[in-house]
Amino acid sequence: MLSTPEENLIRKVDAVMGSQTPQRRTIIDGLFGDGGAAASTDVVTFDSCVERYRKTVLSSAPPDIKHYVDNRIIQLLRLNVMACRTEWTNNSAESINHVLKQAVQWRPQQLPDLIGKLRVLVTSQFIEADCALCGRGDFFLSPTHAKHRLTVDTWKNMSSAQCHKAAQAYFKLAAAPASMSTDGTLSVPLTPGAGKKPHQRKRPRVDKSTTVTTKSTKVDDSDSDFA
Repeated sequence: MLSTPEENLIRKVDAVMGSQTPQRRTIIDGLFGDGGAAASTDVVTFDSCVERYRKTVLSSAPPDIKHYVDNRIIQLLRLNVMACRTEWTNNSAESINHVLKQAVQWRPQQLPDLIGKLRVLVTSQFIEADCALCGRGDFFLSPTHAKHRLTVDTWKNMSSAQCHKAAQAYFKLAAAPASMSTDGTLSVPLTPGAGKKPHQRKRPRVDKSTTVTTKSTKVDDSDSDFA
């Protein structure tokens, strides 16, 4: 069954605690609610939400739920945040896994035969993607890639090199903005919320620093007892 991490957690909680338990909604919303950890856009905020979730919600949950959330759900969600793909689910991975099993008829394969089947499968996916580029087939371009849309006539009149270039353009993910060091040896991604404390909306204005000076007094050596 194809499902999201939230649906997996719901089934786990229902199986262990029951669907009518008052704590059920708290456990789920603590991760997937509007202010849950899954809504975080950076790792710092995510870790802070998870730490609070463990202390307030997960600490009173049954051991099975606590183990499942700690070792399965939280780890997957954190990887999504680190990859800047907070909305990614395991549907795609589960779906292609089912397709692979269908291609081999759920039977073990010799390595050369498996490589051949994988090549055919990947080639068919590229063909389906090209059809989506021209508005044909079972798939369509997402709104973020709609600018790559081509008509069938335009595609037919393009050379092989031009078709390949057009396909590479819409397959390529947008690069995350980065900041380069002054010596050009280090590039750091500019992730949303980087450098801010959890739930901080904006940086406070830096106050002007002042230097405190003290007035010194000169000692007259002529008045010293040791002169």
